[in-house]
Amino acid sequence: MKIALCGLPFTGKSTVFKAVVGKTTQAKSACSGKIQLNIGTLELKDERLQKLGELLQSEKITYPKINLVDLAHSSESAQKGLETSYIREFDCLALVIAVFSSPNPAGDLINILAEFILADLELVQSRITRLNKERKAKPKKEADSELALLERCQQALEQEQLIQDLELSVEELKVLAGFQLLTLKPMLVIANISEEQLNNGKAKSLKDQSRERGLSFFAICAKLEAEIEELPEKEQAVFMREMGLNGLSRDKFIELCFQVKKQILFFTVVGKEARAWPLACGATALEAAGAVHSDMQRGFIRAEAINYQDFINCGSFAQAKERGLLRLEGKDYLVQDGDIINFKFSV
Repeated sequence: MKIALCGLPFTGKSTVFKAVVGKTTQAKSACSGKIQLNIGTLELKDERLQKLGELLQSEKITYPKINLVDLAHSSESAQKGLETSYIREFDCLALVIAVFSSPNPAGDLINILAEFILADLELVQSRITRLNKERKAKPKKEADSELALLERCQQALEQEQLIQDLELSVEELKVLAGFQLLTLKPMLVIANISEEQLNNGKAKSLKDQSRERGLSFFAICAKLEAEIEELPEKEQAVFMREMGLNGLSRDKFIELCFQVKKQILFFTVVGKEARAWPLACGATALEAAGAVHSDMQRGFIRAEAINYQDFINCGSFAQAKERGLLRLEGKDYLVQDGDIINFKFSV
């Protein structure tokens, strides 16, 4: 999963990046045109996988990863605001709002969404124009489903709606996937607050605006947490207690990223490795097999599955089988969060 930290210039995106990535995770930089890219890899330290690995004495535990990219503006690009063309390739957008300095954080969010809407509207209108020209050159008797869908999107955008708010079928989502529409992407609003704003509710208007738009909300004092990350590990806990912090925001941020992407986790235990795999909510066993390896999907026979808590209660696969809790599922089985699955396949 690739997540872009984006927002208006001077909102502290790079500080948020440092606070979330931390010094224990290796970050790297790259340059793309006028945009400096700071890239970090984060792991979702799911406690269930840790416990599963310990119970089965797995030598290797592999957590799901996300790639976090900070789109740092150059001095020239900062004058132009958002560079929407750079963020279409990402799976999820984390919108950083400078609550610590902005007189109107909710208004900043509205402005960012307006830029996304305008960028998508331009793209949709361009495609509609092209389709109309093609229909004029080669008339068709049947209705053009893509054209009808895009006209529906155009109408929504002109009314300042996000495309993600429309009720779209699976087939319609497949048609729109190639356009990489910004307003169709999962979004997380990050309120970058100051130390003084930790408990004063200054971000309430932004939180309310986020909820009104149906967007997830997350508050962080990035400057403070970035400073804590620089302290020796023994001093971090003491400092956080003094500041009234229960912990750093990294884990919560990672969990929210998976939530806004509407992904669940299923587990596999193969040899000495216990591993967690992210999967779209509502996906089938066949799709889960494909997430592990294309051969498993191609030669799928069945899936042996058990609920995580049922397995923990049993303590072993042998006990689970004896108690009748190890199920045989077909390719259409809807995978549940926390399922432990062993795929049977033949190629």
